[in-house]
Amino acid sequence: MNARGALPLVILSALSIAPAHADDVTDQINEALAAYNKKDVPTAMAGLEAALNLLRQGRADSYGKLLPAVPAGWQADEIETIASGLAALGGGAGASRKYRKGDDTVTVSILADSPMLQALSAFASSGIAAMAGGRTTIVNGRRTIYMKDEGSFSTIVSDRILVRVEGRGLPEATLKQFLTAIDFAAVEKAAK
Repeated sequence: MNARGALPLVILSALSIAPAHADDVTDQINEALAAYNKKDVPTAMAGLEAALNLLRQGRADSYGKLLPAVPAGWQADEIETIASGLAALGGGAGASRKYRKGDDTVTVSILADSPMLQALSAFASSGIAAMAGGRTTIVNGRRTIYMKDEGSFSTIVSDRILVRVEGRGLPEATLKQFLTAIDFAAVEKAAK
């Protein structure tokens, strides 16, 4: 079967796993299918890309809900989501939030399915992290890379999600406070 003949099957299989009620994603898929049936390939492609972007945004929103609550004495900016902006780099979705206390700022981010994950995995496993001033450390049973110069902890969850806590110039204990506030069981569940 050629690629052109496979498109309707892909769309139909996506529809079969979609919820029974209509929503923006299924509307876009249906519009793409209708355009494809009329041999309007550019409109079909645009509809499918819109559906993918809506799915990525939904996923990014769900990651935003996994960011830590604002600790006592701190304030937080609005949650920023990342979805379609990463598509140019190979896909991905995520969320981040800045937490502030006086002049101190900590940024916590959760990023899924990004090409950055492969680079970080290679970095962590090759020993380059140690040469770059980083060290592997265990925080609440989770292996992390602590980069003192960057003031950051990074860890990979379920081989798909990068969790990063960054606060340049802040004590390691402050960063750990944010890292340990993350519900990693919920992040692992979101990875499935």
